[in-house]
Amino acid sequence: MIREFQDSDLPELLAFLDRWNPDHPELGEGEIVKWQRCFKWISRSRDGIIGYIAQIPHEFRYGLPSGRVGVERLGWGVTLVLDMSDDERAQRRRSAAVHELLTAAEKNQPWQFAAVGVVPIIEEAYIRRGHHIRRDCAGMFARFLKPAKALAYLGKSSLWAPALRAANAIIRPSGTLRHGTVTRIESFDPAWDGLWDRLLSEQKQLYGIRTAEYLNYKLTQPNREYHCYTHSDNGYVVFRLATHRTRDLKLVKICDLVGTPHAKTDLASLAVDFAYTHHAHGIVALGSNDERSIYKAVGLYVARPYPIAMPAHITADMHVTFFDSDLDNLW
Repeated sequence: MIREFQDSDLPELLAFLDRWNPDHPELGEGEIVKWQRCFKWISRSRDGIIGYIAQIPHEFRYGLPSGRVGVERLGWGVTLVLDMSDDERAQRRRSAAVHELLTAAEKNQPWQFAAVGVVPIIEEAYIRRGHHIRRDCAGMFARFLKPAKALAYLGKSSLWAPALRAANAIIRPSGTLRHGTVTRIESFDPAWDGLWDRLLSEQKQLYGIRTAEYLNYKLTQPNREYHCYTHSDNGYVVFRLATHRTRDLKLVKICDLVGTPHAKTDLASLAVDFAYTHHAHGIVALGSNDERSIYKAVGLYVARPYPIAMPAHITADMHVTFFDSDLDNLW
């Protein structure tokens, strides 16, 4: 049986998430669950909750390079957690729960189902359900400052560690701004909304809205400290130091980056310098593939596609960051 989440379900849900998603305890933070602006469904059996999914609504606009106008209302399917008991009865219930949870999110009009960071094991399931897997839009960009631990987390061979350490010694950003000045801010001014929209519309085929109301909501996320800077050449960056509690891993996450190319280069460099001074194991960003040269210029030379599942009719290059997909709260 599936139904919408109710506040009275919270204690049972938190216990369920703690049991079946132990690698990411932050997803079971009660304050985060209550804070998120999203749709939530639970799948239940007589024994209690056996599945949970959240869907994050976000509006995307077509920019000038697309040759189109209008919006796409996307609902990111996130935090799909299931009872992973290995007995045969649990496996049957799990299969039914996956189907009904995804169906609930897919039919939640006007929000069109989408998912980011799709792993190979579930790609076919999305394709069978009529979704299109895109690898030509979003990219994950990274730099490993303490390579051994970061490589272990990514499941990569430690043989790469000496080469990465050597590269870090050679290619270290100075932190010196080359194109302007930066100012730290505590919140976004609604008077800037038109500027951010203009910059994104000029650069991107399809991009998520950036209003002060939306950005300031993101900055109020409990138990997270965001660092926000604006640039004199028109731009802003939001980043934070994220700690993976079960892996003892610290990464600086560039959560959002908007601006002119010069501004974005300076602002991304600022985040890299922050990672060095705070002894992070690395720095990571999620952005569109056309930003690869910017991230490479500041030393994020590791790049890989970040698969997205989306409706088949959306063919424009989509700009996605951690803020767009609500992945900034992941450790």
